[in-house]
Amino acid sequence: MAPFFIALITSIAAFSLHADIGDESEITPLPKADEKEIASIDDFYSEDLEVDGPFDRAAPLEPIIPPDFSQSSEELTVNLKNPSFTHGVISTQEGGIVSAPGIRIQAQKIEYVNKIENGIRLQKITAEGDLLLEYLGRAFVGSRLEYDFVSRSGMLWDGKTFVDIWFLGGDRIELKEDGTFYIHNAYVTTCESQENSWEINARHVKITKEQLLSANNIRFNFFHVPLLWLPAFKSNLKMFSDPPIRYKVVWDKGLGPRVTMRYRIFSWQDLSLFFRLDYRIQRGLGGALESEYFSPDKRTTFVTRSYGAHDKSFPDEKGPHRYRLQGLYHTSSLDGKTSAHFTYDKLSDPRMVGDFKSEDFEINTQRRTRLLVAHEFNEAFLNLSVQPRLNRFQSIDQELPLITVGIRPFELGNSGIISANIFNGGYLDYVFANDLRHEFRKLDLSSSTRAMRLETLNRLYRPFRFGHLTFTPSIGAIGIFYNNNPHHDAVGQGIFTYGFNAQTELSRSYKSMIHTLEPYISYLGLTQPTIRTNNHFIFDINDGYFQFNQVRVGVRNYLFHYKQSCFLPSITSDLWTYGYFGHRGFAQTFPKSYFSLGLSRPSFSVNGGVAWNNEEDLWDYANVLAQWTLNEDIAVSLEYRHRSRFDWRKADHESFILDVARPIDELLHSPISDGRNTVLSRLFVRLAPKLTCQIQTRNGWGRRNEPSYNAGRFDLFYMLTGSWRLRLSYERLPNDNRFSGTIQIVK
Repeated sequence: MAPFFIALITSIAAFSLHADIGDESEITPLPKADEKEIASIDDFYSEDLEVDGPFDRAAPLEPIIPPDFSQSSEELTVNLKNPSFTHGVISTQEGGIVSAPGIRIQAQKIEYVNKIENGIRLQKITAEGDLLLEYLGRAFVGSRLEYDFVSRSGMLWDGKTFVDIWFLGGDRIELKEDGTFYIHNAYVTTCESQENSWEINARHVKITKEQLLSANNIRFNFFHVPLLWLPAFKSNLKMFSDPPIRYKVVWDKGLGPRVTMRYRIFSWQDLSLFFRLDYRIQRGLGGALESEYFSPDKRTTFVTRSYGAHDKSFPDEKGPHRYRLQGLYHTSSLDGKTSAHFTYDKLSDPRMVGDFKSEDFEINTQRRTRLLVAHEFNEAFLNLSVQPRLNRFQSIDQELPLITVGIRPFELGNSGIISANIFNGGYLDYVFANDLRHEFRKLDLSSSTRAMRLETLNRLYRPFRFGHLTFTPSIGAIGIFYNNNPHHDAVGQGIFTYGFNAQTELSRSYKSMIHTLEPYISYLGLTQPTIRTNNHFIFDINDGYFQFNQVRVGVRNYLFHYKQSCFLPSITSDLWTYGYFGHRGFAQTFPKSYFSLGLSRPSFSVNGGVAWNNEEDLWDYANVLAQWTLNEDIAVSLEYRHRSRFDWRKADHESFILDVARPIDELLHSPISDGRNTVLSRLFVRLAPKLTCQIQTRNGWGRRNEPSYNAGRFDLFYMLTGSWRLRLSYERLPNDNRFSGTIQIVK
């Protein structure tokens, strides 16, 4: 805006007057202005820096000596062009600057009053014409300013200012001493121009120095058309990164159009509340109440989503009312030693998430209700986990609760032997979905899997160094007690562990790079558990022990370049294999070989890993991701994922007890055998300074009993103004086509 251009004029002074703010009426002459300083200011004048017309550079500089009522330490500086002085009033029509601690006024016409009338101190200023005001770190422009230096308050007519990406203005802006200001007949918008495409109008607006906004009699206008009225509104402008009202239109092939409106009903300090209205042609009306809290120190987060819908397409016997209540809370202490994480997710039915699938509603609860509390002591740590089941249609391992205590590894005397110990205990209840419980009853089987479980894990290890070789043998014990088992007995199992790690490091430096080679070998052994697997419950992977003897042999490579200008990338790689001895499910001792590779440069990277199955002569898995940024306008990535039917779906992909404990044929006919192929690609292109597009594709094939599929998404982004961005999207799903459009504010 034109008034902001005046801010570039750093000095228009042709006269300097210094008067301290005080209470004494003694008149004392001021010293003459520094001729050297005036000369430098005069040299700064140019025809390009004008304030409503060029200055008269030939005009004489005559010092005017006003009365000085100064005793205060705060200094007021007045620099005016061709000023006149009459009865304690200094004025100019040719531009000037008045400044004091916390305030700076620049205008074409200035009138400064400094006198005492009827025993009352008067010290105020009136300014107008190309007016720029800097007040307590905030910039204002307007048509006229009246400011009182005694009360440190003022009034600005036709005022405007900005906070972050927001422009605020009104008929009058009332300035207060503490930095708070009030706007009368106000508007708030993101548009820099006088013609605003949208704005919030209010009768009165208050903004504090902490950027907290409160207003009454609110009207939301779009192209001067009122869309919504509210009696009052509060918001934190620092959190106002999204528009107060956001619309979104999505067109699904099967469900038709869907219209969503999200409205911020409250925002104060660090808390925001939202109301969402959602309408689907085929399903019906839905609504949500949402909240978001983010602490200023970023140590605490609390987000909730409470969604309900009247689904006219839902089967009558289930009822049309459906809902989902979810929330996430996370906090940590100032020293980082204590943290708490809590999630909840309550669903009306198992199809709720799929039927009302939307990225707007997801807050990463993983559909679980769980509380995790962790605290770190100087010599130990404590974890508390509580995981109940809220949804009867889910199968879940309930922790009611589970407590884990770990002791910091310590040395046994001066032996060099390190002791590591972890203890955990709790009440576990693995509950099955209602449908599965009915099947258990039909088969006359018990669906109850609950027990108090106590576990201790203890390990001793001692590192030995032989030159460049480090050899670390270890022994340990695992003990688990259950107060209940499938035969309603209390049982306990014990396992001894043994093994070693050995590795060395060979390194050599070259002119522009360093190469490091790390050969290594590790061995892990488990004795036969004292009780059979069928005689105790299996709550999770930590209960599935079996006699086990495994060795890993490999070599790691690291190649780093000193010079970033070198074209060759930095390289990390690992080549290894596993061998199994004694009881094993594989025909060969070393059934599989593995290799991982990472290449990185500032503009591109390649990361991936492969596994070769020696017994079946096929690739067990292959995952490769390549990313390349060609320039500031084009970036592309390509990823390939392959999993054979011999690469099991496991919670811990590096745990191979299952491979040894169960026959290969049995695993092949279970759900953990899930071969598939997937190709994912992503392309970003800047078509114009304000226009960008992003293309994503996903192609899958080779999954058992499932057809191949092709899916993709095309997003087109256009910056409507400096802050508003339009997004048009087309999404191709295996059984659906979806169109959507959104308008949102971005920084």
